Amino acid sequence: MSPTGHVMILASAGSGKTYALTNRYVRLLAHGAPPERIAALTFTRKAAGEFFDEILKKLAGAASDEAAAKKLAAEIEVPGLRSADFLKLLRGVTEAMHRLNLGTLDSFFARVVRAFPLELGLAGDFEVLQEHAARLERRRVLRRMFAHTAGGTARQDFIEAFKRATFGTEEKRLGARLDAFLDEHAEVYLAAPDGAVWGHAGRIWPQGNPWLAAADAKKRSAAAAGLKAALPWATLSDKQRSRWEDFFAALPDWAPGAPLPRPIAYIVDNAFKAWPGLTEVTVERKKMPLAPDASLTLRALVSGLVGAELSRRLETTQGMFAVLRGYEEVYDDAVRRAGRLTFADVQRLLRPDTPDGARRLTREAAAEARLFIDWRLDAQIDHWLLDEFQDTSFGQWSVLRNLIDEAVQDPTGARSFFYVGDVKQAIYAWREGDSRLFREIFDHYNAEAPGTIREERRDKSWRSGPAVIATVNRVLGDGEALARLFPAEAVARWTREWRDHESAQPKLGGYAALRTAEDEAGRFAATLQVLTETRALERGLSVAVLVQKNSTAAGLADYLRREGGLPAVAESDLHVGTDNPLASVVLALFRAAAHPGDQSAWVQLAMTPLRAVLEAENCTSGDALAPHLLGEIHTAGFERTVEAWVRKLEPALAADDAFSRERGRQLADAARLFDETGSRDVAEFVQFVERHTVRDTDTAAVVRVMTVHKAKGLGFDLVVLPDLEGTRLAARRRGLAVQRAPDRTVDWVFDLPPEIFYERDEVLAGHVAAAEADACYEELAVLYVAMTRAKRAMYIITEPVGTSQSHNFPRLLQETLGEEWSSGDACWFEAVGASAPEPRPRAGLPVVTASPVIRRPGRTPSEARETAVAGERLFALEGGRAADFGRAVHDLLAQVEWAGAPDTARWAAAWRSSDTAGAEALACLQAPDLAEVWTKPAARSEVWRERAFEIVLDEAWVTGVFDRVVVELAETGRPCRATVYDFKTDRRAGPGLPRVATRHVAQITLYRRVVAVLTGLPVKSVGAKLVFTETAEKLAVPPGD
Repeated sequence: MSPTGHVMILASAGSGKTYALTNRYVRLLAHGAPPERIAALTFTRKAAGEFFDEILKKLAGAASDEAAAKKLAAEIEVPGLRSADFLKLLRGVTEAMHRLNLGTLDSFFARVVRAFPLELGLAGDFEVLQEHAARLERRRVLRRMFAHTAGGTARQDFIEAFKRATFGTEEKRLGARLDAFLDEHAEVYLAAPDGAVWGHAGRIWPQGNPWLAAADAKKRSAAAAGLKAALPWATLSDKQRSRWEDFFAALPDWAPGAPLPRPIAYIVDNAFKAWPGLTEVTVERKKMPLAPDASLTLRALVSGLVGAELSRRLETTQGMFAVLRGYEEVYDDAVRRAGRLTFADVQRLLRPDTPDGARRLTREAAAEARLFIDWRLDAQIDHWLLDEFQDTSFGQWSVLRNLIDEAVQDPTGARSFFYVGDVKQAIYAWREGDSRLFREIFDHYNAEAPGTIREERRDKSWRSGPAVIATVNRVLGDGEALARLFPAEAVARWTREWRDHESAQPKLGGYAALRTAEDEAGRFAATLQVLTETRALERGLSVAVLVQKNSTAAGLADYLRREGGLPAVAESDLHVGTDNPLASVVLALFRAAAHPGDQSAWVQLAMTPLRAVLEAENCTSGDALAPHLLGEIHTAGFERTVEAWVRKLEPALAADDAFSRERGRQLADAARLFDETGSRDVAEFVQFVERHTVRDTDTAAVVRVMTVHKAKGLGFDLVVLPDLEGTRLAARRRGLAVQRAPDRTVDWVFDLPPEIFYERDEVLAGHVAAAEADACYEELAVLYVAMTRAKRAMYIITEPVGTSQSHNFPRLLQETLGEEWSSGDACWFEAVGASAPEPRPRAGLPVVTASPVIRRPGRTPSEARETAVAGERLFALEGGRAADFGRAVHDLLAQVEWAGAPDTARWAAAWRSSDTAGAEALACLQAPDLAEVWTKPAARSEVWRERAFEIVLDEAWVTGVFDRVVVELAETGRPCRATVYDFKTDRRAGPGLPRVATRHVAQITLYRRVVAVLTGLPVKSVGAKLVFTETAEKLAVPPGD
């Protein structure tokens, strides 16, 4: 039995989570576990770095001092270890650094995929797309979908589906609307790719829905006419009559899915208040009796309105699915199968529970491939340590579950599982963090064998003093107050794991107070007053002001600098490419070079100091600027080009304009990052810079203004909380309603109607209530994180609650603390010291000149082709049209994976509307001589279609795209043979095929070499054939020299 066992630790804020993790790691080492057989995973690179640093510090400290060794040996419960023993452990860790499984979950998953690419359907290595690259791929896919050469009616079907999905929304910029639509809904589709769960009434209401039965428009119109005739108009007051007249006037103009007009909403809401009897209805604060026929027709009309809205929402949801499916089919084929994956894609590749209907990269049995991968991983890792487990998603847990099952159920007891976190700090549910897993996993393993996992709690804070802890307990430990304000389910989850905290530093002086201010300006002023009266920075204390939004952080930091002269930094994302004039001018220059007809860019340049520079360099027209700047970019790259033009602006900057100079440096840094992508596309560079953000450098000598989410894991001597206003905590996050089963599979997806409709449906109201409870729990966690950042002092500043009925943070604080509250010593800061210690002078660093970056010459395979062009064709007007035609044919043929007779008929139906390009592509599919191109080999195989590549060969950077490559696999899954098919759409004139093929030998030889490198095959095992689409013929290309 392992002396470490399986452990779950619930570690409250400041209780020493990192201490527990590092001690666990050292204890495993002390019991003989090889460092490389321990997997310690967390969520951020910063946390992983801190974890690793702390392990080395502990081992190094114990290795160099016997007292420290004795202390550490007692902490890890391995008495008798001496410094020499810890030195041996330290040497083992450092020697195994390159093999350690210590990092983030994302990086660990990526390493697994790189180790098993073929088993997961990848042809070789893959690229993890960062945000900018992922957006470029999205735009490329959308362009491909909207291209005029798209097969059949696919493009029109997609547009019609999008209209259904966005009914009632006006948007002139289709691209922007689509981009936002995909941002909001794409992940939902990938979690539920089965159309049966999207907007199908039988899934949502398995017992039926009476509202839908009344949705008929004719019945609704008849009910409206009947109601109008049955109302007692003679007994109505003028105000009541006006209400009903407005109601009937608005009915014909309303369409389901559109916002409900106020006159209709007023009557419907009051009718629901008297539902279902409807013997009377309140109008203008006066009850109005209804005769039986009036009651019957009003009930029918309201039911019809609800049914019509629900029917429209069902249709909208189905339209959303159609849009997402159409997009994902193209994206999967063009991006994922080309080896360009996001971190989310990597995770989905490894999940054994990928939903039915999801597009997999591998055609092999997923379960069999996963078992093979798990078996290999299980043989390499004995011990699992998972950090911040409350933020783990169910998808991430699904990847690791089989492996951890093996560790927990190991019959020898020599392996272990350890996870630590704090469900009270679960503030990332919006990105799929699933805090319920914490207790579910514990219960699962202990159900059959109680005591399998041992539970430990840590509620003693080593961060916060008694005054702060007393306030935290009073606010968030008051179960009765929470129950009065918030949903029962949220309160039950919160109180289930709550234990009152205590401070491990009872003698640490400090203070906590609740203050009020009338409005935002008052709260900002009160914040400044706290900082000036405590003189915290002068006393060498760390200071943070925590808010809810980045925009608030920027505004408050600016206020503290402007009004108080304090060095305040907003630790929010800074858009360095758009928040300053210098970057704006440089980007205008690049736009003018890329698009010489961009008049707005030229007008902007004419009003800046660059005008004189451009005049001096004779670059005042697009024809002059474009070759000058684009040539500079091509030879020197974007970083050097940006630096050069920023230097040209230097004389125009004021001597004290440090801000613009800093932005110039940051702009060059952004250009360097873009250079790493290898692109020389100016438009892509401009888009990249416009989205690029940086974070201000951390420093102790400033007031750090940041969001609560960014403050998680940090501690400060003084914390001010001036931004706790807002509406009720139990507010469901906007977006599609996604109902999940206990096993997290999706039961149904629905675009919810407005509250006035969904609250009257038992199923929808139940879903919303559960979502509101989850949102409330997450908001309580946000408040807990905010209140537990302070070490010595915490000042909470809110507006008076007054008559407000909102169940929000200020209301909770009033219920638990009263109108005013304080705990501790109000003059706590006087005991700290009058001034900060004198900073020690920093030693100067030697100036090191950077080595020039080696920029390899660019090359494409087509450059190797020998070409002879007839003179009359040099000036032919058809050249551009021929290129467009060639691209169209290539795009169509790229859609074909394998094609037999039935598939050919399907493609024929799809391509009939593609004019001559479709006819030529179809002829290639039907030609007997080309059957081998489309027929899947008997052996295991995979096909690359329009697969882009970049590789260094012969000291040149080679960029190209394979038209089609068939890779045959041995029984082991390794490539054994490959064939390159290169499509040629040239209009042949005169020479026969062999002579034409000779011109392409150099190009195809290069393709063969690249395939050989990518597959690990010898070049002789890579064949190559030219496919001439005009004549539907193929010709083998002999090996080049």
